[in-house]
Amino acid sequence: MSRRVAARWAAQLVAAPPAQLVATLETWTDRLLATLATGSPDPVVAEQAGAAVYGLGCTDPVVIARSMPILQELSEHAGADTAAFGVVAGGFGHGFARALAAAAPATEGLEAAFRHASIAISIGDAHGNIINANPAFERLMGKSLAELQGRSGFELADDDVHGIREQVHGELERSENGTIRLENEYVRPDGTEGWTTWTVTRCVSASGGLYLLGFGEDTTEHRTTTDRLHWQAHHDPLTALPNRRHLRTQLDTLITAAGPEDLAAVCALDLDDFKDINDAFGHTVGDSLLVEVAARLQACLDPETDVLARIGGDEFIAVLPPPADEERVEKAVHLLQAAVEEPFVVADHQIEITISLGAVMSRIAGGTPRDLLTAADNCLYAAKALGKNRWILRRWDPVRRES
Repeated sequence: MSRRVAARWAAQLVAAPPAQLVATLETWTDRLLATLATGSPDPVVAEQAGAAVYGLGCTDPVVIARSMPILQELSEHAGADTAAFGVVAGGFGHGFARALAAAAPATEGLEAAFRHASIAISIGDAHGNIINANPAFERLMGKSLAELQGRSGFELADDDVHGIREQVHGELERSENGTIRLENEYVRPDGTEGWTTWTVTRCVSASGGLYLLGFGEDTTEHRTTTDRLHWQAHHDPLTALPNRRHLRTQLDTLITAAGPEDLAAVCALDLDDFKDINDAFGHTVGDSLLVEVAARLQACLDPETDVLARIGGDEFIAVLPPPADEERVEKAVHLLQAAVEEPFVVADHQIEITISLGAVMSRIAGGTPRDLLTAADNCLYAAKALGKNRWILRRWDPVRRES
């Protein structure tokens, strides 16, 4: 894994990354994974990683923003929580910023970085009032340096100024390395709404004065793409219902939150003789039918609490979270079966269908999504063995594994 992540990391930093860069980043990937795996990552390791990346010749401050998705991925792989990611992200930004500030004796080096950096950079006093900013910052804000100087950077957030100021200063005080990362909405210069990601580092000047160094980037496109990819990974592309992966996540959440006596129901259902429909009318009609069926089934359930997922072919899963009892489950089953009683009209074809359903009602604490789905699936097979348009409800104990 480390090699693949290092290669993607290097590609984020350099258009054609040399092998040496990938090899060095692989070493730092291993070290970061190791410290994240402890649950209490060492910020010094992250600072050293940031400084090392700068030392590899990746001197554009955009490196900080480009590295954050990689650090997030490493945190998730290590099972680290949000606080741990914050320590590593902050440490990395702090280490890079210190290396940048130390690379040149004074303003000449910083000015060069300002002029050539593609990421927005600002320097503010201890209160956040802007002292200097680079052209990329001017473009991001849609304001000239003359308009920005002396103005509070927090006012540019186009949000609750007091709240943003308190958030930044509060998180900087709690940060072990004086660096934080935050994301907020803002109004672009053209009037459209977007998202920016900021890394803010509290630095000390040679004379002992405090100042805030900020690195910002418009991440709207990245956020939109990430949200879209996340949605696609968790939903069925045909019906837009949650898919098996999303269903397992939601079941995990229910199981974790359930008390020892909390009852939930998992219902597996499919269309009787759906293959015959595909054979008779074609898969395009079959797909359109599934979309119509999904809409009718979903209308039978409470969108605030219940879950309907398509897990493949013509098979659907309905989940009724706690508190569930036999009366509630039977009512839901009857509604689901009644939903398909009226014929469907698809591509000028009138199609009549029935569904078979197997439901298990269970104390879910101590169970697993896999066991619950298997129990419901077994119940569905038992119902189909009785003929079409049949259903079975069973009580099931996840601990004893008995129906």
